Amino acid sequence: MKKKRTVKHISPTIKKKVKSIAPTAMEYIMLFNTCEIKKEKIAEIDKVIDEKIVVNRNRYEGVSNLVKGGGVNNTSLFGSQPLFQSSYIPFYNRFNTTPATVGSAFNVNPFSNPKSTQDIFASRTADVFSNNFVDNSNVFGLNRDIFSGSTFTNGAGVPWYFIACVHYLECSFSFKKHLHNGDPLTGYTVHVPAHRPKVGHAPPFNFEESAVDAIKLMKYDHVTNWSLPFILLKLEGYNGFGYNRKGIRTPYLWSYSNHYTKGKYVKDGVYDANAVSSQLGAAVILKRMEQRALINIPRN
Repeated sequence: MKKKRTVKHISPTIKKKVKSIAPTAMEYIMLFNTCEIKKEKIAEIDKVIDEKIVVNRNRYEGVSNLVKGGGVNNTSLFGSQPLFQSSYIPFYNRFNTTPATVGSAFNVNPFSNPKSTQDIFASRTADVFSNNFVDNSNVFGLNRDIFSGSTFTNGAGVPWYFIACVHYLECSFSFKKHLHNGDPLTGYTVHVPAHRPKVGHAPPFNFEESAVDAIKLMKYDHVTNWSLPFILLKLEGYNGFGYNRKGIRTPYLWSYSNHYTKGKYVKDGVYDANAVSSQLGAAVILKRMEQRALINIPRN
């Protein structure tokens, strides 16, 4: 007589939820709002902002515009519109007038008759395939895109100040390095991500084409909501969230502020609780830029 086979019922394995070590959106906003920059560091921070970031705003905006436009091509490199032209529009340009200090240097007559509707539309061209609407009626001949990214900071492309912060974290503001990881532009990237950029030609590369490749590799060209929490999350992610496990705020964001005192990874996987970071935090840069009314980052 055959023995009956007993089937043991195995209870299903329930995986414990792993708590995220990244701050929440509300925590990021609270940290940013309560961030106090160390007074003795303000002059140093302003120097970095003025001499490394603001002076290169056109280049960062150029990269952002190239990402929106599909990448680097012959038209963007050799067309009539400058590649690194800023989309910032001066006050006197927006309202068809000039400040008293420049007088008639631009030959703008504030009392001239306004253009007819027909003339206005005749002076504008539209590329229906790229959704670019170019205003050719600009008195300074800038041929600017009237829907440019810096006018609308949310959902209109990668913010130029985000690119600037990544450039700082990865390349220390050097335009001779890949935005991916700081490897030299004289060859493909060696470190992760390796063998980039994929731009259809061999080395050497220029900063812009490599930066576009880096941004698209991270899928940033698909992001439509560049809010403060998202920006801080991505910037912290470049160097990992290991500091949160140590119970401190990452110096990569908060160094030079009240949110960071000491503690640093001196090597890969080697943490020194007494080491102090000498690198300026990216969130502190953004905080100071907001204080100076250079940028305005959406909170949600």
